[in-house]
Amino acid sequence: MKFYSLIFCLIASIVFGQFQDVKPPKNIKSLQIFNPQTNDNTPVIRIGGSESLFFIFDDMNAGYKRYQYSIEHRNADWSESNIFQSEFLVGVNSDYVRTHKNSFNTYQKYTNYQIQFPNEQMNIKLAGNYLLKVYLDNDSKPIFTQCFSVYQPITDVGVMISRYNNPTEKELNQRLQIQVTSGTQNLIEAPDGAKLFLMKNNNWNEGYFVNRPTFSRNNQLTYNDINMLFAGGAEYNWFDNKNLEVASLTTESTFRKDSVYHTVLRADFPKYNLPYDDFPDINGNFFIRNNRYGNEYAANSEADYAWVYFALENFEDQQGLYEPYVVGAFNKWQIDEDSKLLKDEKTGLWVTELFLKQGYYNYQYVVKNTKTGKIDPNYVSGSFWQAENQYQVLFYYRPWGQRYDVLMGYGTGNSRR
Repeated sequence: MKFYSLIFCLIASIVFGQFQDVKPPKNIKSLQIFNPQTNDNTPVIRIGGSESLFFIFDDMNAGYKRYQYSIEHRNADWSESNIFQSEFLVGVNSDYVRTHKNSFNTYQKYTNYQIQFPNEQMNIKLAGNYLLKVYLDNDSKPIFTQCFSVYQPITDVGVMISRYNNPTEKELNQRLQIQVTSGTQNLIEAPDGAKLFLMKNNNWNEGYFVNRPTFSRNNQLTYNDINMLFAGGAEYNWFDNKNLEVASLTTESTFRKDSVYHTVLRADFPKYNLPYDDFPDINGNFFIRNNRYGNEYAANSEADYAWVYFALENFEDQQGLYEPYVVGAFNKWQIDEDSKLLKDEKTGLWVTELFLKQGYYNYQYVVKNTKTGKIDPNYVSGSFWQAENQYQVLFYYRPWGQRYDVLMGYGTGNSRR
């Protein structure tokens, strides 16, 4: 997993060192978290209400399989909590995936599965972090995992984002200021009980903890450290292949060969040395859509798959020091061999191809330093204070005598508002 770690005084960088996300096998595609309340991939819902999340995936080995899932409670840092299942869970401790549908009128055959949570069979009692584990039949090891959080609105979390000029690291140019207030909870009874997690664009990997407030009162914590910074980055690249018969604005060509669709994207180029380019994006997210028949929302089982060809021109790898990757919510920002671009010696382009479901996608190019292993999300596209980003802030608190971290508040802020 990749992490953009920001290490400052009073700020501890978040590395999910005690939790290793389980990557799905090759036959599992289009893994999504869909939040109907926000109409995007926000992995956070409120406890005790009507809010829910949908976990969606395709099995390319078409035909029904008995998939099961379970829920685990986790601490703020995603380490295992020391509480019993009966303390956080209502209903059964595991269930099979009840909603499934075979693909219809597609060249690529697959079976689509959906889990809505909470549901009649399974619900939770406690606010906090949770891990969804999906198994094939009665296997003991999960085939993939998904992280999500459930909050109880005991506190109000106010978020303000502003421009910041950092003389030492110019790419860190968006500053967050947070105020947490509560009318019922004493927030200083346990001095080390408060943990604040800052996240950018629903990407768990691009986030960190702030372990100490700048100012404290019984019912109010203010986080105002000047080092609560993020790189503004740039707007995401995008492509639209909802219609596989017609090329879109960022598509060079689209065609079908041997009953498989192909989408060739126009070559992207580095923008770090160019002025800020303002255009709307969906902050790294993706939507599965198919408008072939005019009903693009029936796409979960009616959208086809295509090989999507990415190309990056004029990339400088500094004699092998940097390796480029293409990432986004569509691959959980994973740095792996599938997302890695290789140089085509004939064209000079850095290229890769991914087998993706029809839809509208955001993506970005990041680089990995081959000597240090560090990921730089700004090397190709640059970092601009004007960039539009959505920030998520999760406030955890562990009162005296409590054995787990309670997610007591959740707030969002946009760099444009």
